[in-house]
Amino acid sequence: MPTRTLVIDGTDLHHFLLAVESGTVRLGDGPAHTAGLIRDLRVVRVRCEIEFDDDRGEVPIDEPGVLVKRALGPGGSLRVGSSSLSMAGTALVPALAEETEVAPALPAAGPRRLKVIDGGDQGHAFRLPDSGTVTVGKSGGSADVGLHDLYVSRVHCSLEVSPAGIVVTHVEGIAGTLIDGKKINGSQELKRGSVLRVGNSHLRLELAAADEPPAEGSKHHKPVRAEAVKEAAPELPPVGHYKLGRSLSRGFTGEVFEATHDTTGQTVALKLLAAEFPAAPAELEAFARELKAAQAVKHPNLIALAGAGRTPAGCWVAREYVPGESAAAVAARVAAGDKPSWTRAARVAVHLGRALEALHRHHVVHGNITPANVLLRADDHATKLTDLRLHQALAGSALHKRVQAAKLLAELPYMAPEQADAGAFVDESADLYAVGAVAYALITGRPPVGGATHAEVVSNLHAGRVTRPGLVYKKVPAAFDAVVMKLLAVHQEDRYATAAQLLADLAPIAEEHDIKLG
Repeated sequence: MPTRTLVIDGTDLHHFLLAVESGTVRLGDGPAHTAGLIRDLRVVRVRCEIEFDDDRGEVPIDEPGVLVKRALGPGGSLRVGSSSLSMAGTALVPALAEETEVAPALPAAGPRRLKVIDGGDQGHAFRLPDSGTVTVGKSGGSADVGLHDLYVSRVHCSLEVSPAGIVVTHVEGIAGTLIDGKKINGSQELKRGSVLRVGNSHLRLELAAADEPPAEGSKHHKPVRAEAVKEAAPELPPVGHYKLGRSLSRGFTGEVFEATHDTTGQTVALKLLAAEFPAAPAELEAFARELKAAQAVKHPNLIALAGAGRTPAGCWVAREYVPGESAAAVAARVAAGDKPSWTRAARVAVHLGRALEALHRHHVVHGNITPANVLLRADDHATKLTDLRLHQALAGSALHKRVQAAKLLAELPYMAPEQADAGAFVDESADLYAVGAVAYALITGRPPVGGATHAEVVSNLHAGRVTRPGLVYKKVPAAFDAVVMKLLAVHQEDRYATAAQLLADLAPIAEEHDIKLG
């Protein structure tokens, strides 16, 4: 397909920023101010010209960490980082528009391959079989084409390959699968020269060289696996002062890694947000404001905030690392047949009540307490509440809007009824409802209410169609059953007014049944 050239002419000669990252061109007046973004460009070359008046014979170049300075003069050239610099003499460098050229046309048929033109595997190519099914996903998983990309799902999409053409079908991943910058709905043909995007990786379909060894892939042979990539898996780049380790979890808005501080050695859980955040300066301001508010509240049952920032990899939040598991993992095992423990649910309710008592004393509402955000420490069974104010920090952002529908459907069963109504008054009572919902899930293996659709869940929330936990698991004592049902009351005035009231009702239950609270 023909290439085109984008010409950028800066009119403010004292303040100008141009950055190119993974197909996104960022323009602004400086590092702190982005004036515009151009997304999903299949960048094949970056060339920048600066005209200047200077009577020096050579222009010195400062390079961080290099003691001996280099200089560039007329007719000379040198390489700095990943860029090549050259300086013309008195003659002007030809205008960018004059270099526009048409890419050579692809032959009508022949062996095909996917070449990574942008992303962690840039430069690698995957030869496709003549026919068969090829899956594309994260390296190290079950996908045939494995990519070293934080934002690619285990199996992101599949390709049905035949001599007549290639059809792409999206499999999983909230960001979808894109062809030439447009998200596909269901399945779509991938034409030669088009670019397939999964996560932050861009793969162009092109002809393979005639002498290129074919990947073993057909209806009878598996295609090339991740192990056949020509280089070993690259080490994840550092984020701020943290070195990323193994992935701990992946959510709607980003991925959480075990990470280590490069000087203190402190281990943290570092959440790297999706690359599209922030889409505007106002989003970054809200992010910083909400996390600053969260940092002001400290409590043993709240995950401590270790830091937050922004790097070329994206915005990140580092929090205290808690070895153990989430309440969601425990509930999943109960749902699969493990024996429930109502005493564990009671202990979690006490610890969450203590955390909320501290939050509400500072007039801070969590607003997004779900089993996934409740962590149970392995060594002493302490409960830790995480993601404080992150929901508010991302509210209204382009990222939040993109994942809102899927996120809401997953988390709605744990929300208070008033949170499902736009414009309704939401206060600390919603957090107390969520404590009941988490305790309920730990006992029963499911949320208090369910439904096949968003509308059905909302209807059940407002109707209060909740089966008492004591009816699901007969060993739940009546006193604790009553506490959970009071937390799950439909109307705010029928719930506990404060976390202190909840703790007062839980104290005699814990004492009677000798529940170790810590």
